[in-house]
Amino acid sequence: MKTNFHNYAEEYFKHRNDIPSVFFEELAKRNIDVSGSKVADIGAGPGFLSKALSGHGAIVDAVEPSEEFIEIGKKYVGNDDRISFTKGTAEKTGLADDTYDIVIVMRAWHWFDSEKAAKEARRILKPDGILIVADIGFKVSSKMMKDSMKIVKKNSKHEELKPAGSKDDSIQKINGFPVEWFSDWRHEKLDLEEFFKHEYKVKFTDQEWLGRLGTSSWLVSFKKKQMDKTMEKIAELLNSMDDEKKHKVPHVLNVAILRNKHK
Repeated sequence: MKTNFHNYAEEYFKHRNDIPSVFFEELAKRNIDVSGSKVADIGAGPGFLSKALSGHGAIVDAVEPSEEFIEIGKKYVGNDDRISFTKGTAEKTGLADDTYDIVIVMRAWHWFDSEKAAKEARRILKPDGILIVADIGFKVSSKMMKDSMKIVKKNSKHEELKPAGSKDDSIQKINGFPVEWFSDWRHEKLDLEEFFKHEYKVKFTDQEWLGRLGTSSWLVSFKKKQMDKTMEKIAELLNSMDDEKKHKVPHVLNVAILRNKHK
């Protein structure tokens, strides 16, 4: 099995295109129709969400700070004229004021300066526009998963695995989101209208599971030798199992829907 995961952007592109269709189904149930909407996809990565949004009829500005992701993303979306990539950050998008019907952040808010990102989201949203903050994570359940995480923890320089970004600094969480985020949103008059979550399972082959872990936020800070050792040990674990099979991994989608009430 391949255990080299040093080109993060390429590996992320190979292994993380896993946004569930239920995300859009749940939005539709709440009368959030992206078709024809002007949407800002903040922290767009290689454009997985942007392409899905375009497929549902949205006009998308994909904002991403990484030139590697932007290059991969442009190839991924091809000649889709409904998607434009912009190099920028959540705190300074470079987008115009009062322009977007919807701003969406998928699996990225914890990397932002939450206070500044909330202010920027409010600035670019139209009055009464919608901010959607979504997160996807897996739940450690099976023995294979527990053993895999033990290996990651053993090779981590910390005494315990810590959540990524601002999730580690939070004193308390609401439905998996730090309470501080809610305070920042409220300060910018981004009113929380609804929160929903959906639990589902994703099947992984051994190689796909290696790819999922190798691009996880826990391993982003690992150095080359540290990463190699971790991935090799997990590959050995998977090889020691009787037969390669599909691993059913429980996932949770958490979504906050907020309305721009700033006048």
